Amino acid sequence: MTSHYRRLPLFPLNQVLFPNTSIPLQIFEDRYKLLLHDCLDDDSRFGVVLIKRGPEVGEPAEPYPVGTVAHIVQVNEIDGGRYFVSATGIRRFRIDHITQTRPYMAAEVELLDEEDADASEQASEFDVDAIRQSFSEYARVISGIVGGWTRSTHVPSEPSALSYHIADKLDLDLPEKQSLLEAFSATNRLEIELDILNRDTAVLRRRLRNEFLGRVGRQ
Repeated sequence: MTSHYRRLPLFPLNQVLFPNTSIPLQIFEDRYKLLLHDCLDDDSRFGVVLIKRGPEVGEPAEPYPVGTVAHIVQVNEIDGGRYFVSATGIRRFRIDHITQTRPYMAAEVELLDEEDADASEQASEFDVDAIRQSFSEYARVISGIVGGWTRSTHVPSEPSALSYHIADKLDLDLPEKQSLLEAFSATNRLEIELDILNRDTAVLRRRLRNEFLGRVGRQ
């Protein structure tokens, strides 16, 4: 597999962005306004990385080594000279080395591909339909706890896209989300997610049942 490297402006955040998912950003710091203009003058791409240590605003933060290339799809200038930016995750990358920290962080990065070269064969070994059903049940139970009407959304069937879709929707802490982003293949990511879905759905079902019994007991 050929390695592909490029220089990429970095946007450290307290958030994990996955490929094929969207992220809204409000840009108000001068350094990120400059990053935005530089991106728009180039190919409209920058890297989103989860902060490992340090602040989101102010001084440069230390990022995790794996992030996601984001492509800017819409920019709106709002009051006070701020910008509302909508971007979409494209593919993962690994930081090779930081090239600058001011005025904004940038790095030489290695663009990553999924390791599933024989995705169709691996998909047959891993029951994609089973995890889609597990995810649908997880979403249904959460909807029962939250209450109200929940709009159904398309759940991908292609393993890589499915793995990122589930990773984005799971209610996990940030280091767990980062671990899913760093998983070496879609199959590995789906295996981890299936365990999480089974675990969390069981917990949520018990919570939903206890809440129901509590309401009945008060009547």
